[in-house]
Amino acid sequence: MTDMNDATYLRTQQYRDASNLNSRIALHQRFSTNTGDLHRWLFDHLLAALSPDARILEVGCGPADLWRKNLDRLPAGWRVTLTDFSPGMIAAAQSALMGHEAQFSFQVADTQALPFADASFDTAIANYMLYHVPDRPRAIAELARVLTPDGHLFAATNGENNMRELTELIAPYLPTSASDEFPYPLRGFTLQNGAEQLAPCFSDITIERFDDGLRITEAAPLVAYVRSMPSGFAPPPEQIPHFTRDIEQRIATDSAIHITKETGLFSATKAR
Repeated sequence: MTDMNDATYLRTQQYRDASNLNSRIALHQRFSTNTGDLHRWLFDHLLAALSPDARILEVGCGPADLWRKNLDRLPAGWRVTLTDFSPGMIAAAQSALMGHEAQFSFQVADTQALPFADASFDTAIANYMLYHVPDRPRAIAELARVLTPDGHLFAATNGENNMRELTELIAPYLPTSASDEFPYPLRGFTLQNGAEQLAPCFSDITIERFDDGLRITEAAPLVAYVRSMPSGFAPPPEQIPHFTRDIEQRIATDSAIHITKETGLFSATKAR
């Protein structure tokens, strides 16, 4: 098991609060080549599929950016339960949605053992988090269990080529050659292998891709992104000055660093 599948590490260090995640989000917000907002795009799919009175569960909600960025078009009848296994993330989500408690509830919970009755929700959302879960089959079964018979699952994730140029930038600064677990992010649940993993519990599985990339013109945000990554995936602290100089030189020479993004959204219906 790597750090990125270690629940204790993720809860107490990597996702103790939203700071590491926010460093990574900031890079995407500033330098993405797609001018549309990913969270607005994700929400478009919810609006198209869900009823006006939907009961919604989001697991691994993080700081609730999906909801914070779409409050202006949130249907009045939706009731949303946000969970994360990190108390720090739940605190960040509550802060982000302060004043909207009538439509949102919050709970620390493990997706592998959800504390909800069967058929409690019409829709479940698991965005950019299933690749962290040690026992994915169990988590996917839990998501299906808490859904109504015709319930929907939405699960955003990345593809195997996502951020591949970043891998190439980082690799020379790792203390050893890249391991089988590298590159980042983990490949446990991707656009390429996710449908197969969902199939035992879900049907009508479709995938839509969000066309995007990064054109990075400043070194500092990229360095902050790299420093937010877990040990084993980022250069050790003593290598960061060397890494920074390399990034600055590349930008000075080429005007920008171009990085591939490969991301998309699975949608599925609970299997009968």
